[in-house]
Amino acid sequence: MPPPNIKVALLNALETLSKHNFDLFCHELVHRAEEPRVRRCTVEGKLRVEIVDVMVSTFTEARAVHVAVETLREINCNEEAHALVREARGGQ
Repeated sequence: MPPPNIKVALLNALETLSKHNFDLFCHELVHRAEEPRVRRCTVEGKLRVEIVDVMVSTFTEARAVHVAVETLREINCNEEAHALVREARGGQ
């Protein structure tokens, strides 16, 4: 089995979110206490695919998955978080 494409996995997770939950995700992403921080101007009004690019460039691919899962759980999107973990591990 080929290694998972992290950007595709992240995009798939964000695309499953409703508009409301996507907005919550972006809000939580900007308000994370840990470094590195995501600036509001890098997420405001952006498409899901652009948010994936921001996350990967800010955190690296491996860390972006961790941050996304953490953020999804923070907004009570636990099923989406679980699905992302599974897809990022190659469907295992």
